[in-house]
Amino acid sequence: MPADLPGVVRLRDRREALTLRTILIAARGLFAERGYARTPIRLIATEAGVAPQTIYAHFGSKAGVLAGLVDLLDEEAGLPDLMAEAEGMTDPARLLGLLARACRQVRERCGDIVRILGSGAAVDPDIAVTQAEGQRRNRLGVELVVQRIRDAGHRVHPGAVDIAVALMSAGVHDSLVLDAGWSPEDYQAWLEETLVTAVLTG
Repeated sequence: MPADLPGVVRLRDRREALTLRTILIAARGLFAERGYARTPIRLIATEAGVAPQTIYAHFGSKAGVLAGLVDLLDEEAGLPDLMAEAEGMTDPARLLGLLARACRQVRERCGDIVRILGSGAAVDPDIAVTQAEGQRRNRLGVELVVQRIRDAGHRVHPGAVDIAVALMSAGVHDSLVLDAGWSPEDYQAWLEETLVTAVLTG
């Protein structure tokens, strides 16, 4: 059978996607358990059941694997689904509510990845670069929501993006949920209400 038939290509793509996901899940567990610096590629390969060369072929380096975790975070936190839900939405409170839900889902489903990036960024330049990319994506999402609110004719605080990014930070979440014992539901409700109060000026 020719290798370029659509069914063969789709099957190969699915296998490749499954291999990439398996590698990322293995790396995620090992980075959380051992730390980034003390996790060699060969150990990730063993855990994932692949050859080290497979990891290098797909990701280029351990830093590339780490960068892949940011993509995994987006997927596992359901961010593409929330973006799709926001399509055509113009109500400012509902849009800010989606931001609050996205923030909760990132912390609940991928808090380990956020912690890996946060704890390692100060000591490892690879982690710092990857953390910066995650922060850039987060800020871009906030900018898109704030711009959509503006485009719908609503007034927003001049520093709306900065305010929202600060309120959605890991430090605020951890202070309320981990330290003060708030439930994720209470955190999301507070964040939504606070975003509406702080961002909207009209």
